[in-house]
Amino acid sequence: MTRSIKAKILLGILPLFAGALIIMTIISAVRSNAIISKQVEATASQTLEAAVNTMDGQLQEVRRSAMDISRAVSATYQSATLDDLKTMLVDIIGDNDMVLGSGLWFEPYVYDPAEKYIGPYWYKDGGSVVETWDYSNAEYDYFVQEYYTNAAAMAPGHAEITDPYYDPTSDCIMATCSAPLFNSNNEYLGCVTVDIELSSIEAATAAITMGKTGSAMLTTSSGTYLYAQDPSKAASELNITADPNASLAAMGSKVLAASSGSASYSAGSDAYRTFFATVPEVEWRLILQITEAELGEDVKSLLTVNILVLIVALILGALTIFFIINGITRLLSAVTAFSDELAKGDFTVEPLSIHSKDEVGQMSESLNNMYSSNKNIIQSISDESAEISDASSTLSAMSEELNAEFSKIQENMSIVNDAMMSTGAATQQVSASVTEVNTSVQRLAQETEQTAQEVARIKARAKEIQESSLKSHDAAISIASQRSAEVEAAGNKAEVVHEIGNLATAISNIAEQINLLSLNASIEAARAGEAGRGFAVVASEINKLATETADAVQQIQVTIVSIEEAFSDLSSSSGKLLEFVTETVTPDYKNFVEIGRQYGDDAALFGDLASQIDSMTENIRCSMDEVNDAVNNIAESTQETSTRSSDVTESVDSVSQAVDSVADMATKQQITADKLLKMVQRFKLQ
Repeated sequence: MTRSIKAKILLGILPLFAGALIIMTIISAVRSNAIISKQVEATASQTLEAAVNTMDGQLQEVRRSAMDISRAVSATYQSATLDDLKTMLVDIIGDNDMVLGSGLWFEPYVYDPAEKYIGPYWYKDGGSVVETWDYSNAEYDYFVQEYYTNAAAMAPGHAEITDPYYDPTSDCIMATCSAPLFNSNNEYLGCVTVDIELSSIEAATAAITMGKTGSAMLTTSSGTYLYAQDPSKAASELNITADPNASLAAMGSKVLAASSGSASYSAGSDAYRTFFATVPEVEWRLILQITEAELGEDVKSLLTVNILVLIVALILGALTIFFIINGITRLLSAVTAFSDELAKGDFTVEPLSIHSKDEVGQMSESLNNMYSSNKNIIQSISDESAEISDASSTLSAMSEELNAEFSKIQENMSIVNDAMMSTGAATQQVSASVTEVNTSVQRLAQETEQTAQEVARIKARAKEIQESSLKSHDAAISIASQRSAEVEAAGNKAEVVHEIGNLATAISNIAEQINLLSLNASIEAARAGEAGRGFAVVASEINKLATETADAVQQIQVTIVSIEEAFSDLSSSSGKLLEFVTETVTPDYKNFVEIGRQYGDDAALFGDLASQIDSMTENIRCSMDEVNDAVNNIAESTQETSTRSSDVTESVDSVSQAVDSVADMATKQQITADKLLKMVQRFKLQ
């Protein structure tokens, strides 16, 4: 993996680094070429401008000379002799090295009314000036010559130079500057010509250089060579547009079409860049040329240096990147080994000791924090799992104990129900006896007259009533004592329900702690990311179990409240019943016993008291009504007690089922805690 990272980074960064350097080199070369081109163009423009200014200055001097002669001749031609004019022209010719000669060309019959052609010409011959009239004739006919026709078309005060031409006689390139002659009436009199040789201009053109290969050439406004490195081109009056080199001819056409600019052409294996400018007024083209190879030398040299720098930078960059990546991968290897140990669940490994301030150092610090946090969380989960398992075991045992206690309560409630049924039966028997007594009393009232005959029977019945009342008295006392003990025992056992409420509260607190613990586990599992996904599932299950436990506990608490209320009602009803039996029934039974005894004792006196039986019968009937009402109250109380006992039994059954649910949940919770404990035990913490 380390080699792969190194290879990826090297293969990813080096091409970008090399590409950036190559692009910088290309941009540098292009920019340098552009800068050098601008510098060359500026240098060429300056060189051409200086040369053009020099040539224009020389030509302007010739024009001034011609205009000076024109003004002097125009002013003095009528009074000055030809010798005077000769003297003036000879001085001008001698003062200017460019001037070869000068001539005066008058209109027909202007200077001499007898002569049509008056055209003396003076020229340099060695160190002297020679006069000639060879051109003052009809054969030469100077009136049709270019310089003359140009002058005739000029305004006063102007001078123009004709296109240069090659003169075989003098073997040089020449040009003629002509200026018109006007009298005071602005009538054209003729012209003055000043012939100049262009050797100085050729020399100035030849002297123009730039760099190693830069040279110049000069053409007329029409493109005829005035100067070229090949002298035959000027001697043969070759036009640049007709040059044998087609590329040069094409360049010449471009030059003649503009007054200044740049162009290019090729000659053999060499390529040339040209810059050109125009000499004012004469429209001559001065062309400066230089080889493209020389122009590209500086760029090539810069490109070579840049390539060397590129290679060195790539080597140094590769080494730097290699050492940096090697350090990073070494740190990543340590981080990877640390992570592998954590993935195996080994939390006894030493924390990372990487103290760099970069991203790897920050990642190492984060891993150490995660290691410490997860170790504490897992340790807490392990400890809490053991506590949950113990609590689940305790809860399960308590649930079993509650089930046993509720079974006892159910048995006792069955006994209470049976006792209530027995009490009801006894009440019915007492009610039947009271009814029978009432019937006897009524019969006694009806058979008062037969009392004597029935004394023996009454005595026997009185004895029977005495015995029955005594038995009923003893049975009522026994039942009252027994029911009082049972009610007291039931009240004591009702404390179990209160203990169940306390247990339910404890279970609720445990469920809240489990819920909080599961929430913390879920948070820590979320922080742990993929490694904590299993903890998240377990925490979620624990959370569900805690929620179900809390709901069940709430149900238990509600049921316990109902049971306590039922116990309270049962205790109150039983107390009233016992109070009635103790305070009402028992005294009545005592009265029955006393009455029976009295009947037994007084049976012999019935005969004597027959007259009193009627009134006593009424008293007995009233007493029997009261007894009947008391028996009915006992029956109703017994029925209500039986109903309450059934309700208590049903409540106990509900609580028993809730306790069973709690036991099941405790079992599930213990299973979950065991699973969680097994999962935590996979981690090595010590």
